[in-house]
Amino acid sequence: MTKTQLMQAAFHHFGEHGYNGGSLAQIADEVGIKKQSIYTYFKSKDALYLAIYEQAMLFELTFVQTYMEKVRDEPIEQALLPLLQQVAHRFEHNVETKFFIRSTFLTPHHLQEALGKKTYDYLDAIQALFTTYFCTKMPRENSDEAAVAYLA
Repeated sequence: MTKTQLMQAAFHHFGEHGYNGGSLAQIADEVGIKKQSIYTYFKSKDALYLAIYEQAMLFELTFVQTYMEKVRDEPIEQALLPLLQQVAHRFEHNVETKFFIRSTFLTPHHLQEALGKKTYDYLDAIQALFTTYFCTKMPRENSDEAAVAYLA
């Protein structure tokens, strides 16, 4: 068993069932270990949740950065709708994406402060990407407002 396998199982369970429905015992069973062995890698359920949130956030940020680089020369009309479609597809087929979106909107109350800071950092990075994109595509418009409108 590796830490990576443990995190993948956690993505699946927390992504499907949320924080409260995600059981460390079920995660351990999926990986083939005893529940207490999880504590070799993570000191608590919260620590595991925060670790996979950080990984999922970086995974999603890399996806958007790569996508925006790929479409930087394409017209807005051909670039932005496919991005939204890809995010919807990723939510259905990717455990990291499902977990990230679910955790962003359904944050466990006791982790709101810790996850809120990370979420705002992610949103700031995404807004900067879109502001740059809109600035090159719509130089006479307020590109920051356009970015915020698209992301809303």
